[in-house]
Amino acid sequence: MISRAYRKAVITAGGNPALLRAMAFLWRSIPYGPRRLVTALFIKFVLWEKRVLKVDQQNELTPQKDLGSLAYWGVPQFDLTEFRLNIDGAVGQPLSLSFDELRSQPSTERPVRMDCVGGFRNNSVMAGLAVQPLLERAEVSTEALRAVFHCADGYHVSIELSDLQEKDPFLAYAINGQEEPKFGFPLRLAIPGKYGYQWVKWIVRIEVVTDQRKGYWAALGLPDRGDVW
Repeated sequence: MISRAYRKAVITAGGNPALLRAMAFLWRSIPYGPRRLVTALFIKFVLWEKRVLKVDQQNELTPQKDLGSLAYWGVPQFDLTEFRLNIDGAVGQPLSLSFDELRSQPSTERPVRMDCVGGFRNNSVMAGLAVQPLLERAEVSTEALRAVFHCADGYHVSIELSDLQEKDPFLAYAINGQEEPKFGFPLRLAIPGKYGYQWVKWIVRIEVVTDQRKGYWAALGLPDRGDVW
């Protein structure tokens, strides 16, 4: 079945950017209209398969070695003494925060479930700091519509501010008590209820915008909101 095979493939391919890029190239080679249709049908099939395999009943923690993670452009390297998270755009008070400043903020730790559109699921415990207080501190404009999360590897997602208020996401710096770069350290977005391609890793900037621009994969044909079906 796809979900079992996919998890095994992700563990193998996650550390092979060249293979991941080749897979993405094949998907992108399909014309945009058919690509969206094929993607929607694939997601529906995976959802059906999850019901058959009773994946929704699998709530035990995923062993660290079995956690799925994708890195299409490789895993970025950071010097934490120079790391900054910048929050700018349509805000009244732009922020530039060091990792130590972020770690000094009130923290949260809770179990989360991340579903990949390909079928696998990670159940883990993540620790980090809430997104909403940072946006409030930055004084987001009343005209703002979305926050674009930019990553060190060039990837980005665009999430509606209303979703950020509703989903109560946080910027995670530890997963199952460990700070591992391949899982997004130093900062990864944890946003329950969204598919894994919205859980961006290696965040370095949050850009608040007044338009409806899409994220990287959404612009190529994946659902814009990224809500788990």
